[in-house]
Amino acid sequence: MKLAATVAATLIMASSAVSAMDFTVAGQTLSAGGKADLNYDTGTELWAMEFIPSVGMNAWGTDFKASTTFDVINLNEGDVFQGVDLEAGYTIMGTGLRAYGEIGTDADFEFGDATVGVSFSF
Repeated sequence: MKLAATVAATLIMASSAVSAMDFTVAGQTLSAGGKADLNYDTGTELWAMEFIPSVGMNAWGTDFKASTTFDVINLNEGDVFQGVDLEAGYTIMGTGLRAYGEIGTDADFEFGDATVGVSFSF
């Protein structure tokens, strides 16, 4: 019974809230928003709560996005800021294909590995 109650509470609370606002700047669409994620990992038996603010822009057929993740549970213990993730992508019209590139930084703004690829949506 205790396990069932824990699973039910986790399912109710382990949800994400997303909100975004779009602005037009110099004829280009700029969007700003954030995501809050609360979850429980049954393997490590740990709770996690993250806040992920992001800003993005669509210009010249390409989408650009910058985001970061803040560990809300460990706000007072340091290492809250983990760096910035940067992404750019181009959707190939009528094919369902999107070419993209991603790179991230650490808290000292030193770049890590870059990822490039193509995704297919259907």
